[in-house]
Amino acid sequence: MTGYVVYVDQVLAGNLLLNYILLWTAGRLSQVRTTIFRLVLSSALGSVYALFFFVPGFNQLFSLPLKIFFSSLMVVGAFAPLPLKRLLACLVFFYLSSFALGGIWLGFIYFLYSNSDFATAVNQTLHIIQRYFWPGLLLALATLMGGGRVLALLMQLRLEQQAHRVGLVVEVEGRRVEVCGLVDTGNSLRDPLTGHPVIVVEYTALLTILPPAVRQIIEEAGDSSDPSVLAALAGTGWAARLCLIPFRSVGQEQGMLIGIRPDRVEILQKDGSTGVHQVVVGIYRHTLGSYQALVPPAVVKAA
Repeated sequence: MTGYVVYVDQVLAGNLLLNYILLWTAGRLSQVRTTIFRLVLSSALGSVYALFFFVPGFNQLFSLPLKIFFSSLMVVGAFAPLPLKRLLACLVFFYLSSFALGGIWLGFIYFLYSNSDFATAVNQTLHIIQRYFWPGLLLALATLMGGGRVLALLMQLRLEQQAHRVGLVVEVEGRRVEVCGLVDTGNSLRDPLTGHPVIVVEYTALLTILPPAVRQIIEEAGDSSDPSVLAALAGTGWAARLCLIPFRSVGQEQGMLIGIRPDRVEILQKDGSTGVHQVVVGIYRHTLGSYQALVPPAVVKAA
């Protein structure tokens, strides 16, 4: 009669390391801070729980409700007290990390195992896992930690971008258009005549508030930096609103933006909206990526 030898130290140490990484990853992904001591304590709880899997007579401990209970207890021990939604987010990330790590781990184990007889490999699964337990686990942990770090950085970057996102409403002669802007610390443009800050807005986002005559002249001018562009607009009712704004950019030492002086720009924020009058809108003929406007910090502060 053949048997399978279970090494207690391997089960405890392996699960302790595994649980620690899973809890750490869940905390990073859910943006929740905790201490190393609490992570180790909760990891030890899960490690002892896993050990009972190999003890006869404790099969009832591994029913689905009790699995959920013990995993929830580990998450609570590592991250509580938190609002219920944040705790649930930690628990979800803990499960997702567990499933991902389990698949990666087994994948590396079978990748390291070299045998052309797949049926034999399936029949000897426990022996394969025992032989490649630590190499497979370490490779899986390295993959999970690297992926978790990248995902956390991407989420942080997205949150930072959302924090710098601002809504704008540009109003001219009763016409209004709403655009999505990015607060850009690199935008220090000023109207050379009035000194007012300049909000750079994509031309296509302003089409509905620009009269046909103005649109035609802007399109004919293209990227021209010739000041004579204003002369062509002198005959329109918008002559007093228009100006040329000099700027510098990569690949272009000196350029000109056609600017308009709106009646009002409304800054839309979470706590309400505020009108700003001393501002100029610079018309940008190209795209700005995920946003339609680049807003100087001075405009947001003034709001």
